[in-house]
Amino acid sequence: MQVVVPVKSFNHAKNRLATVLTAQQRSELIKHMLDDVLRAVVATPEVEGVTVVSSDSEVVQWVHQYAQAIKIPLRAFDPGSGRTGSINTVAEAGLCHAYSAVAADLLKRGASTMLLLPADIPLVTQDDIQALLAVHTRPGVSVAAAGSDGGTNGLLVSPPDIIAPAFGENSCLRHCTHAREQGLEALIVNTAGLSLDIDTLEDIQTLLATDRECATLCYLRDSGLATELQKNAKAGQLKRAAFQQHDPQHQINRQVG
Repeated sequence: MQVVVPVKSFNHAKNRLATVLTAQQRSELIKHMLDDVLRAVVATPEVEGVTVVSSDSEVVQWVHQYAQAIKIPLRAFDPGSGRTGSINTVAEAGLCHAYSAVAADLLKRGASTMLLLPADIPLVTQDDIQALLAVHTRPGVSVAAAGSDGGTNGLLVSPPDIIAPAFGENSCLRHCTHAREQGLEALIVNTAGLSLDIDTLEDIQTLLATDRECATLCYLRDSGLATELQKNAKAGQLKRAAFQQHDPQHQINRQVG
């Protein structure tokens, strides 16, 4: 099995968190989450190789350095040029285009099965990946659903181009529909490690409340961000509560209710 992990960039990562984290903090966050994902992938015996898909030069350099410390093949693939390990300034390709480009490349290399994992699921483990593999058939489509928006936090396909990608909100349902169009019934797997992707402050709070250890949690704690974010969240809750207590419309609604 070949594993694919798309990463747009480090410097422009997680813009939805820009109100609570600086650009540098978001960059460090995505690096630690990518590290967590790759650790889980490398620990899975069924994995034969890993491809990080990106057009960003810093990501490519990071991947080259990371590859030196692991035993399985790890490469960077630029979906803009189709050249492995290339570094250029091509605009970042969309996730669906990146998926299609790397699937075509892996097919040329003889791959029969491909697993796409996002870089922002820091709680994923070897057990989560093997849970997907346990239900998977060949040919077939197996999907791990995101817990928040019905998105896809894992897409296992045999062969790599068996369905067209449909990433985005409610993509899990669309991937199942695409599988049906090919005469297949997609198998859906829900695990704790695959359900949480980090996009919002609420997602980080969920991560901080977990009992699973990972590099991302260590970063949040060691940097002091965990304490700072929890304080800000508590202050925001108190502010909202105070506003509701003094809001006449809220008082009327509460009396009516």
